[in-house]
Amino acid sequence: MMKPPITRMGGKSKLRKEIISMIPDHTCYVELFFGAGWVYFGKEPSKVEVINDIDKELINLFRMIKYHAPEIERMLEYEFSGRDIFEEYKNMTIENLTEIHRSVRFLYLISQSFAGKGNHYGYGTNSKPKPQIFYKGILNDIKERLRNTYVENLSFEKTIEKYDRDYTFFFADPPYFETAGYGNSFKEEEHLILRDKLKNIKGKFLLTINDHEKVREWYKDFNIKETEVSYSVAKDKKARGKYKELIITNY
Repeated sequence: MMKPPITRMGGKSKLRKEIISMIPDHTCYVELFFGAGWVYFGKEPSKVEVINDIDKELINLFRMIKYHAPEIERMLEYEFSGRDIFEEYKNMTIENLTEIHRSVRFLYLISQSFAGKGNHYGYGTNSKPKPQIFYKGILNDIKERLRNTYVENLSFEKTIEKYDRDYTFFFADPPYFETAGYGNSFKEEEHLILRDKLKNIKGKFLLTINDHEKVREWYKDFNIKETEVSYSVAKDKKARGKYKELIITNY
């Protein structure tokens, strides 16, 4: 299984084997909320694949890896993990940068920050910096994996409308409900729009989300599987531990 080049809040690194084992037969595979892409990079390629995310900088990163991986590696080859470099990248005005330079900036900030949020420089006394982005050749496999993939920067509604067929499989991993830490606002209204869209698709879907009584009520007409995941990335020790999550399908 391949590893994605970044980590993201709510990434499916610990659930992806279980999710992949539940993917049904399909022709077109669509991820509505791509994030780090743990499931996409872990599964076997489908005939047609689509990755989508509303985060423009995230999608720009994967677009640039797809088309310009060697140049990204060249620009990062002699960088190192440093607080001043981190702050310099963080305070850059992205409107003045090329798409390639934007992708380098984003990759550096996400990989060298605490919990992959890009806000605060990540450091420790019992762990090394994340040096993988400074190695030449690390992006080549990712570039090859992206070669035959459509990369979209659309709302989840538009993505569903464009790609829904009876042979399409949608993987949905939205920001969790009433859970802190996500950079974008995804409230009950958005969750209900997603539920209604998924309810009426021609294809199949698998959705992962936190175990919440409202979520259970929203999806009571679908198949709900309970699972448990351990989270260790948190400043507060009380926030670490095992949490219940739901895997919801219409098949």
